[in-house]
Amino acid sequence: MIDVKKYPAKRNPPPWGKSDLIRITFMITALLLSWFSVWKVIASFDFIALAATLIGGYPMYEEAFEAIRRRKMTMELSMSIAVIATLLIGSFFTGLVITFFVLIAELLEDFTVDRGRKVIEKLVQLLPDKITVRRNNKEQEIDLSNFGLDDIVIVKPGSRIPVDGEVIKGNSSVDQSSITGESLPIEKIEGMSVFAGTINQTGVLEVKPTKIGKDTTFGKIIEIIEKAEKSKAPIQKTADKLAARLVYFAFAGAILTYIFTQDIHSTISALIVAGACGVAAGTPLAILAGIGRTAKEGIIVKGGIYLEQLGKVNTIVLDKTGTLTLGIPKVVNIKTFNGFDEKDMLKTAATAEQHSEHPLAGAIMSEAKKNGLSVNEYQDIKYFPGKGLICNVQRTPNRENGSRILVGRSSFLKENFVELNSDVIKYLSERKESGETDVLVAEDKVVLGSIGIADVLREEAMTAVEKLKKLGNKVILLTGDAVNIANKIGERLKVDEIYGELLPEEKLEKIKQLKNSGKTIAMVGDGVNDAPALIEANVGIAMGTSTAVALESADIALANNNLSKIVEAIKISRQCLNVISFNFWGTVLIDTGGIALAFMGYLTPLLAALIHVVSELVFILNSARLFRKR
Repeated sequence: MIDVKKYPAKRNPPPWGKSDLIRITFMITALLLSWFSVWKVIASFDFIALAATLIGGYPMYEEAFEAIRRRKMTMELSMSIAVIATLLIGSFFTGLVITFFVLIAELLEDFTVDRGRKVIEKLVQLLPDKITVRRNNKEQEIDLSNFGLDDIVIVKPGSRIPVDGEVIKGNSSVDQSSITGESLPIEKIEGMSVFAGTINQTGVLEVKPTKIGKDTTFGKIIEIIEKAEKSKAPIQKTADKLAARLVYFAFAGAILTYIFTQDIHSTISALIVAGACGVAAGTPLAILAGIGRTAKEGIIVKGGIYLEQLGKVNTIVLDKTGTLTLGIPKVVNIKTFNGFDEKDMLKTAATAEQHSEHPLAGAIMSEAKKNGLSVNEYQDIKYFPGKGLICNVQRTPNRENGSRILVGRSSFLKENFVELNSDVIKYLSERKESGETDVLVAEDKVVLGSIGIADVLREEAMTAVEKLKKLGNKVILLTGDAVNIANKIGERLKVDEIYGELLPEEKLEKIKQLKNSGKTIAMVGDGVNDAPALIEANVGIAMGTSTAVALESADIALANNNLSKIVEAIKISRQCLNVISFNFWGTVLIDTGGIALAFMGYLTPLLAALIHVVSELVFILNSARLFRKR
């Protein structure tokens, strides 16, 4: 069985750990001391600013020491060097400002939570704690952990199916979109298979289990997510990479200055002026501004690193059901035969389906209501699970014996001696590749018409795909739905590649293949079956109505289900990267000029600190421009 105790539910877990609390404590201390220092510096009490820098910067110095131990250049190391240089020349307040910005940047990143554990916790919680089984011809409620393969599971309407198994009694519609990605509920009758984690919608099912616990399809998804989370390579922050390059550059400039000038003041000046503060302070601010901009657009970004990654994306992978489509069956096509009126045919179908709990019946009733059609009474009705229904309508002045209405598949009508003429047969043949479900309506032995039902596209889907492609992205459709349905949707949207009938592990493998080919992937999905792929992708994006598991698995969530917001998010992320790039090359230019002045003896440590702080302010203001909505 799946070990539920391994992933205990947490109530109101703290948003940060012990190390974060220490960092917050030091930051608050630095803030308080810096407030005092504003007044005390005027009276030449620089030791307060010095104390604030040393105490508040402790987490930064600790990480800098760790970077030295691991022989790795990071933003913390570059900032520590710059701060020490400012302290050596007595510019204590400058050192305090640098320290404060670094702590703010670190704190923003540390609020990113451990998503992997939360995903698995929520997955496990999808299965019921207690289930109803039949043992020794008696029904009893037991804990899921005490369940065995010899038990018969009784699944009531609205409940999740806890096992993979075979229906031995009952009939119902089952929503298995969370596992297989199929857009419409599937009719389940005796002898058909069901999956753990899917939702029983209408009738009561008795299921003989074939797989339980970790061996079920649902259990395999949990296992896949665990492996994907563990194997996902850590992403180095842009600020770290850029700061590392600038630190090497600053060291090289300082060393050359000392070799040729033998002047320690010029050397310190070169080191101070070539610090990476503009990048270190400007980069987190640019990311923060980008996150703020996306939030205003209804896009929730869980961490700056994901906004950075989104700006580098060149391939968008889209799920179908619930992502490109609404996930709700609707009547999309009506065809009449034998000269019957369209509204009369729809009213006849609605009369038969008015009390049916089948999802397709709901689509027919919604269409009838939209057209202002009222339904007639019927005398009796018989349901044939997986096939259709027959109802007898009461006598009317025009029909002394009443009439018999049949609604269902073409094979069901044939079984009940309803003749399908050449027009009907030709129409159904042409509709095979439509990606829609055709429900035939007959009265007595005559076919009145056909009602096409499908999961409809979101209004903005076509425009969103077009804009994504204009931004230079390759757009790929991955779905668990039937290949013909996938092809129909994909061709309509003009996506670059289409893959249908994929299980969760197959979606995951496709994402891995794309990454191995050098693509930077953004995966957009909404279901449990999308969770492994969302984690594996460089950036996972969840729709606002996604399952809790998909929302936890994703790096970015859309608040209002508008696919066009993905386009906005990519634009904002690329603006952020452009600003960061400008700051980097601007810093390189200023550092080069500063080192040249120090080399020639024209730059004092105090002037170097002034250039450093002014240039940093310029790059910070450049990053702050992103707060303005364009």
